[in-house]
Amino acid sequence: MTFQFCWFIWEDRRVSRETKTNMTNKIIKTKDYLVTGESFKISLDQRTGVLKTTPVPKPESLKKYYQTKQYMSYTSAPKTTFEKAYVFIRKIRIAKKTKTIKKMLGGSGSLLDFGCGTGDFLLKAKEAGLTVAGIEPNKMARKSAGLKTSSKIYSSKEDAETDPNKYDVITLWHSLEHVLDLEATISFLKNKLNPGGKIQVAVPNHKSFDAKHYNDKWAAYDTPRHIWHFDQTSIKRIFNAHGLKLIKKKGSFWDAFYVSVLSEKYKKSKTPFLKGFVIARLSFFFSLFTGESSAITYTFSKEHKT
Repeated sequence: MTFQFCWFIWEDRRVSRETKTNMTNKIIKTKDYLVTGESFKISLDQRTGVLKTTPVPKPESLKKYYQTKQYMSYTSAPKTTFEKAYVFIRKIRIAKKTKTIKKMLGGSGSLLDFGCGTGDFLLKAKEAGLTVAGIEPNKMARKSAGLKTSSKIYSSKEDAETDPNKYDVITLWHSLEHVLDLEATISFLKNKLNPGGKIQVAVPNHKSFDAKHYNDKWAAYDTPRHIWHFDQTSIKRIFNAHGLKLIKKKGSFWDAFYVSVLSEKYKKSKTPFLKGFVIARLSFFFSLFTGESSAITYTFSKEHKT
């Protein structure tokens, strides 16, 4: 046991040194492991202070990078054991998210889900008594969400801006890393909040143990679909710059497991589930001391105007 613990500490320090070198050089070379195999770089964006994928695909060519069942879950039912487990855990997490937000709102209120997909979370929130709306750029997913919830689903933030409605809470479940214009999106989110409203945003954390361990093969880099790559400092800084105050943050073990299994597959591992589970447990263990979870959900608040 003592030997294992010492090895864990050594491994964490080793990958930390390697990652620190990459951050100092401000570049990580990776590729699109899901669809095209094209090469990309991740470097520090001087304007925002956030790591950014380059080159960023043109808007008209982005669609081809999403032609994978990982982003098209609405087209078919889960088949593999891993897919079925993912759907089962996802249902549990949606229920927990809904309960948390309803408690935050005191039992009732309005919610906008940015990147709502097929509307599963919106449906649960609506069944819990919340007034809901969503934003979803994919036509098929947007149609599914609209039929499922009988609620307004906008095609883009520009579409939503034409509506004067404001919301008590806006959620982004792994959506912010996909947007083309980060600062314009955060400004939009703030403008769509009622005074005292909240934003809950979940994003991967590139300073987690699993990110350091897998380095360029970390599945949560997911270039070029993920354009922005956050850590706790960079996301807090850019939201603060827009007058949004961080009031809470919470890590997740399940993100580490899902990402680690995918990362092992990128490494051509013969036992991706076993090795992914081990790395996810290590990542969770170290996060208890460092606070650096694989993914973190942040809650930001819009201050009341005086």
